[in-house]
Amino acid sequence: MKRSNLSTTRRHAHGEAAPRRIGGCLLVALPGLAAWAFVTAWAMRDSLHLMLEWELLAVSVRPGTHGWYRTVMVMTGLDVLIGAFMVAGIGWFALLAWRRSARLPTHVQAWLCAILVMRTGAYLLGDYMTHAIGVHIAIPFEGLMQALVAAALGIPYFSVSRRVRQTFVKR
Repeated sequence: MKRSNLSTTRRHAHGEAAPRRIGGCLLVALPGLAAWAFVTAWAMRDSLHLMLEWELLAVSVRPGTHGWYRTVMVMTGLDVLIGAFMVAGIGWFALLAWRRSARLPTHVQAWLCAILVMRTGAYLLGDYMTHAIGVHIAIPFEGLMQALVAAALGIPYFSVSRRVRQTFVKR
């Protein structure tokens, strides 16, 4: 009697592949994405504090205010929106991972692409706005670099990894 490899050919009673346990590099990738979102949420505290500072907000809406107040507020607001999108995405992925949903790899790839596009757009808009007002404002580059590295590592991993395909299967 021939014995099959249960780790790669586990099947449900009706013939579909059973999901594998989360393991291998997936044990690094998923917590890594969660840690990235946690650090982003932690950093959002400073941005939200800046945006909710009444004195700065009062100055930025005055008609005679210099453009750099508004530029800083817009750039900070974009950072908060992107951070909220990241944190919400991780919550969604936690639910999908808990259910071992086959949609998780596609959603993670789309999320990483969206973050990269949003970070690139925010960086370019901030650069344009600082040139338009004629005041040089140092635009943070680390958010764009983090998004670039995460997309460069995460998108190929979630699209070609055999572990991902075997863990997140249709039921």
